[in-house]
Order: sequence, then structure tokens, then C-alpha cells
Amino acid sequence: MISHAMINGRSHRLMQQNSHDFAISGSPRPGTAYGLVLDGCGSKYNRQPSNNEVGAKLLGQFAAAWLNKQLAVSHEQLAMDDLLVGLFDGCLGFIGQAVDSVPFTDEDARAAFVMTHWLATLVGFVVVGETAVLFWQGDGYLCVNGDVTTLDSGNRPDYLAYRLLRTGEEVKGRTGEKITPSPFQPFTPSFVTVNRANTHWLAVATDGWQPELLAQLAEPRSSLHLQRWLNVQARQSGNFEDDGAIAIWRLAANC
Repeated sequence: MISHAMINGRSHRLMQQNSHDFAISGSPRPGTAYGLVLDGCGSKYNRQPSNNEVGAKLLGQFAAAWLNKQLAVSHEQLAMDDLLVGLFDGCLGFIGQAVDSVPFTDEDARAAFVMTHWLATLVGFVVVGETAVLFWQGDGYLCVNGDVTTLDSGNRPDYLAYRLLRTGEEVKGRTGEKITPSPFQPFTPSFVTVNRANTHWLAVATDGWQPELLAQLAEPRSSLHLQRWLNVQARQSGNFEDDGAIAIWRLAANC
């Protein structure tokens, strides 16, 4: 059983801004599942407003389509590290094609487009038979059987799209500081393999969540029921000042 849900944070609701988070999940064939959560950077770039929710949603849709295609094919021996490298390479290529299709007048305009539309974290899981992995690029939470791991970069995530900034060209960072993009290196995603024999449920969430709320998700919920539960939690004082997105996989009762 898989489910996902999203909530617009209080700060964005008050400012009448779009949610910067996105969640999606799927099961391309029996015995497979994936869940993805993305969080677009909300900070201004060189006094330009952020629209990075665009990148979060488009990138999430691409990653889901890529996983649907890959996992729909039966794999006798699926190498998860190869799968994840392929996923992130595909994501980077997708963003690169979108950026390169725009006829920018100069490098500053290109950098501004990347920094205001494509900065998004990506945290997810993939389950194939008796193999399961949790992977991430940026902040968020991992949860296995209610045990929560916090992914914290000190509010300076290494966004995948940073790799599209031209090597050696100095640009202004999201808070106005000068940064010089490092040369592109082959990307190796961060991931951890889960002991499926002892795993009843797992989840990934964006950093707008709180560990104590994640620990309450042991009860099975469909996406609709999860969304309703999330709506109720968001009305409680102190919950979801920021946006929140979550994806959950649960071992089927008959497995």
C-alpha cells in the first residue's frame, strides 16, 4: 500500500503564495513501489521572487515518469545504485534541456532562471521485491517503522540544479552572497538500503514536517484519508508553518 499527501504551510497561506512542496507515489507493477517528495527553495535570488515550486512539481513529475518506466520492466537482479544514478542523471538532463531551450541574453539571466525556478530538494524511496532504499538530495525526513532520521544541511541544501550553473562563472547565491560554481563531477546520490525483512512501513517527508507527527503514521491510510488527517493536523497551533509533503509505503497485510 502506498499513499502521499501535501499541505500548504501557514506562512504561505497568509501570504497567498503557492505551496513549494510536491509529493507523488506509484506502483508500476506488483511488488514495486516508489514515493517522492520535493521542496522548492523559497528564498529570493538577487531580489527576484522565487518560483521554485515550478521546478519541484515538474521535476517530481519527471522523476515519477522515469521510475514508472524503469520499474514496469521485470528485473531479475536490479542494482539499486545504478537505478538511482540513472534517475538523478535523468533529472539533471531534464532540467538542463528546459534551461537550454530558453534563449537567454546573457549568463546572468540564465543563472537567475535556474536559481528562481529549478532549485528543489528530492527525497524518496524505491521498493522492489525484497529490496528497499531511501535516497535524498537535500533536506527532509526519512522514517522506517516510526524511527525518524532528520536530513539537515543547515538550510543550505545542495540542490541538483546547482550543477547547471556555468563552471567558473561567479553568480550571486540565493541570499545575495557571491558563489562560484564548482566543476561538474559525476553525481553520486545519497541512499541507504533498508532491511526489508524487518520493515513494515517507511516514509519520506519534506522539512516542513515534525518528527513527532511522522511517528503517528503507523495506522494505514489511503491517500485520501492521509490528506484528511494532514488537513486536521495543519489546523493545530505550531504545526506546518512551512509546507509539508509526504509519501508512505506499507507492507500489504497479505504479504
